[in-house]
Amino acid sequence: MNLKQDLTFARVAAEQMDDYLHAEVLFYPVGSVDGIQMPQLTIGAWLETEWRLNALREAHPDEIGDVLAAAQAEVRKVRHRIPDLYQNKARREFKSRLDSWEMFLQDRHEATAQPEPYNAPRSGYAERVHTRFRLELLKDDVAQLGDQLSRLRMLDGRLRMRFKPGAFIWEPELAPAAPADKFWFLYAKL
Repeated sequence: MNLKQDLTFARVAAEQMDDYLHAEVLFYPVGSVDGIQMPQLTIGAWLETEWRLNALREAHPDEIGDVLAAAQAEVRKVRHRIPDLYQNKARREFKSRLDSWEMFLQDRHEATAQPEPYNAPRSGYAERVHTRFRLELLKDDVAQLGDQLSRLRMLDGRLRMRFKPGAFIWEPELAPAAPADKFWFLYAKL
């Protein structure tokens, strides 16, 4: 986690959200800003950054407060002005990330001779769980289609069958913002 990168991305996401929603591409290249490589802009990337900054706001009020508030206000303004574009893009991203998450689980299933936990050491789970996390954020942000939600429930069932619960896998200061009942997949033995 890099606070400076998150703050920069929040500002850039707010500035480019309108262009992004009008663009045909789902993963919008941002490039480098002030010498910091930015992730591609998606609604899920924005939501994860917003979540992380909200989680850290109390510990870093001077750095985060105004930047996050301004970014949230701008994204809200764009979203309310073109709600259909926002909803459609969020649903496209949900499906894309769901496909990616399913491929990861399928690859892990096929790569192991024995029923090894999906979150076993060297499985790539710690990196790939961002996909599952963004699915949760997108699901909460925009009403998703029933068939996609059914797929997510099915994949969660598959994951739970071969999952070893454990400690919170991200930075400890983020744990209070990620209750284990909702974000159970972030509490894994790696």
